[in-house]
Amino acid sequence: MELVLVIVIIGILGAIAGPRFFNTSTFDERAYYDELAGSLRYAQKVAVASGCRVRVSLTAGTYELRQQTALGGHCDAADLSFPLPVLLPDGQSMSGVAPPGITAAPPLVIVYDALGRTNLGADQVITIGSRSMLIAAESGLVATP
Repeated sequence: MELVLVIVIIGILGAIAGPRFFNTSTFDERAYYDELAGSLRYAQKVAVASGCRVRVSLTAGTYELRQQTALGGHCDAADLSFPLPVLLPDGQSMSGVAPPGITAAPPLVIVYDALGRTNLGADQVITIGSRSMLIAAESGLVATP
């Protein structure tokens, strides 16, 4: 009798909790949200450390970080093409693709200057699924709740 009761309880738990283990969209959304927030912060730090502007291109499903070229030990301020990818310490370029079904809005281009400020005219809210982050235009601060 006890064994049957345990099997019934496990069956009920499996029927209720099982689908949560196979639907990972909530976890994928949070992972991409954290990845993008970290990438925006990294872009600001690279711009401050190198003294060269860094551009973050954000679309609904991707993001990419690129940097200006150095000219004679200084950044080429006239270079608006941002030809160099921002590299991670392991040598990979800093970019990402959203998991299937996850989108970021609005698409925009953010440029961080050598002081960590952005080119945004006003503070900007980026939404990924049900989550949102705020980028302060003047300081470049990325605020996540």
